[in-house]
Amino acid sequence: MSQKKRILLIGDTPGWAFHRIIEFIQNNIPGYDFFFDFTVNHPRTGASVSSDFVSRGTVSPSPVRTKWPFQNMYILRGLVYRTVKFLHWIGLSKFDENGFVRKIASDNCYDLVVYLDYYMDKDADFDHIKAPKVIKGIFTEQFPPAGVIHKTGLTPKVFVEEFLNGCNALLVGSPSSVKLYSKAFKQPIFFANLCYDEFLFVPKMKKKRQSFVIGWTGNPDREFKGFYSHVLPTIKALQAAGYPVEFRSQFAGSLSSLATFWQDIDLALITSEADAGPSMFIEASLCGVPSVSTKIGLPSFVIEDGVNGLFCERRLDDMLLKIQRLLDEPELHQRLKTNIRASFIKELGVEAQKKRWDKLFNAVLNE
Repeated sequence: MSQKKRILLIGDTPGWAFHRIIEFIQNNIPGYDFFFDFTVNHPRTGASVSSDFVSRGTVSPSPVRTKWPFQNMYILRGLVYRTVKFLHWIGLSKFDENGFVRKIASDNCYDLVVYLDYYMDKDADFDHIKAPKVIKGIFTEQFPPAGVIHKTGLTPKVFVEEFLNGCNALLVGSPSSVKLYSKAFKQPIFFANLCYDEFLFVPKMKKKRQSFVIGWTGNPDREFKGFYSHVLPTIKALQAAGYPVEFRSQFAGSLSSLATFWQDIDLALITSEADAGPSMFIEASLCGVPSVSTKIGLPSFVIEDGVNGLFCERRLDDMLLKIQRLLDEPELHQRLKTNIRASFIKELGVEAQKKRWDKLFNAVLNE
């Protein structure tokens, strides 16, 4: 019997979005021996890169939410990163090969390594990894990719030379990102993402109430998502206009808690300007919750305007207009609710995403 191919999947921090992609792959793609690790386990102690970028996700806590530091997961993550970095520096860090924080091969040899974000091999020290094939991912939908600070004037050519040189394929989190990078990156580009458990994320009958509940989940400190700049002002404007709008948010939590959250929501408001997801669109759609969304990422692939969701411009006036329309036309809201789950599963459900990942791994390992 031939030995299974070894694939190492690398994310940023246990329990965060990339970890959920790793879990989806492990649970749904048969035929491979999957391992996983995280950048937070391997901080570089002295190296720098010529682009002088800084990962917001691991070392730069947001200045926006600092009143209660230990409620801010970014600060907690920064503390973990710095602690591990210090332990590496003094030679005391050691992690089990199999566990929540990582599962690795003792010889550090793999057939393929997948860095789920393109900068991870520079942000962290994975120089010990041996793999003939490399895939890198980009899960934001703009150039340069959002979420990382790059020097100004970065061109696609320089970006590819610095971050994607030697990469056998590029993984992107939305179909529209394929076109965005195809001119500069000449290797194959694949779209693949995760999908949540379709038996956990299901619609549930809501109790009758007077208020119309708008929901939002994710990391509010990633500025391109627009939580502080667009979501909160829109909610305040609706309430000031006299609409019976209630707002609920959840910044972190288990998958079961997220399913419970969305099962009691009437509408998702997505205001991202550069997002290959967002995950909240997956969560909401599977729970039968339609979205008012900017035309980005996964929403742009699934939503038919007026059929299973509504698109909006990234302006306060247009967001208000679209939500007001739903409030004034309950039959429209009901139509969107009725259609969104089936539309999402057809285009981006578990079976559709399984096929995409299998195609990606087969293509790269067998080229």
